[in-house]
Amino acid sequence: MKPERWILHVDFDAFFASVEKARNPAIRDRPVAVGNGVIASCCYEARRRGLHNAMPLSRARRICPELVVLDGSYPTYRAVAAKIFDLCREISPNVETFLDEAYVELTGTERLHGTPVEVGRRLRAAVRASTGLTVTVGIGASRMIAKMVGKSAKPNGLGLVRRGAEAAFIGALPIRDLPGVGYRYGTLLDRLQIRTIAGLRALPVEALAKLFGAHGEILYRRCRGEDTVVVEEREIPRSVSRETSFHAETTDRREIEGMLFYLSERAVWTVRKLGLEARTVTVRIRYAGGGGESLRRSLPFPTDLHPPVLRRALRSLDEIDTRREALHLVGVALTGIALPKARQIDLYDEEGARRAEGIAHALDRVRERFGYSSVVVGKSLDLVEKLERNENGFVLRTPSLTK
Repeated sequence: MKPERWILHVDFDAFFASVEKARNPAIRDRPVAVGNGVIASCCYEARRRGLHNAMPLSRARRICPELVVLDGSYPTYRAVAAKIFDLCREISPNVETFLDEAYVELTGTERLHGTPVEVGRRLRAAVRASTGLTVTVGIGASRMIAKMVGKSAKPNGLGLVRRGAEAAFIGALPIRDLPGVGYRYGTLLDRLQIRTIAGLRALPVEALAKLFGAHGEILYRRCRGEDTVVVEEREIPRSVSRETSFHAETTDRREIEGMLFYLSERAVWTVRKLGLEARTVTVRIRYAGGGGESLRRSLPFPTDLHPPVLRRALRSLDEIDTRREALHLVGVALTGIALPKARQIDLYDEEGARRAEGIAHALDRVRERFGYSSVVVGKSLDLVEKLERNENGFVLRTPSLTK
């Protein structure tokens, strides 16, 4: 008899802010926000005062003068997340991870670990004991339902939707709560006076396909509680970005290029660790006096190596940094990320490509064993006298808070 399928969704409650509170008991009962310019994460005390993610910090401070604002430490958050993901993998070998959430395939594990609810309770307790943080667990027959029921149980809760009750559970929820609706589709459905997920079921699949194309068929199934997406270990993010503010606004070209070298190297390293390649490089700068520029350019071929990405990033920096003004921030983003595909190699460049690949993998092995900061190369050497380092790399003022 085929076992019943169960998916467990783990959502880290107010993740960045919660980590900062766990690190510093003095702010445990205070409203806390992490971010620079805007809120990247805020605790539930802050949310009760009307703050929310993506709110400008200037407005947040006006609403909540007692707010504690922290720049944040991305390497710390990744390390804490890794601990939680390891606890998830003790339950199942099939875990899909993101920055502050995970999907765990429980199907077939009941004889070993007990019922899904028992697993959820033990996992929440284990996370609390290991990290001092709380997580919310949602359980359902699909990842969509597991995430939606978890959202209704936040914070620090556990929710379960029984098999066969999916349509009834989601029916009364607002239409914008349905994964895949978003702002644009939600606005259109508002005009049609469709306010709840159950209301969407009145439209036949043909009408939804006419409104939304192929996505309409997906919404037709989802509004009925159906979702057949398989949980997979491999994660293919839409983008990998790394950016930071400078500790002191600067016109020093060596420092700026050194930071761009380091950020692009970290972004490529992340892509390579996932076994992926990137095709497009975006460089972004912000000036000390306000305003900024960005430039997006594609590479001739997708890559998981740093040299071609760096060359493109430095050319883009030259094109957009045209003012005689200090920079406040620099960043790089890689997009067009996908699994590697076989392609013909230029015979004249084959030796150079193999050498670059060999160097990259040698550096990876050293850093995995001794920490990322064990090797500093290229233009990032110009940062050694300016920035502190720990085992995870340079201590930046505003670590990238994205994947």
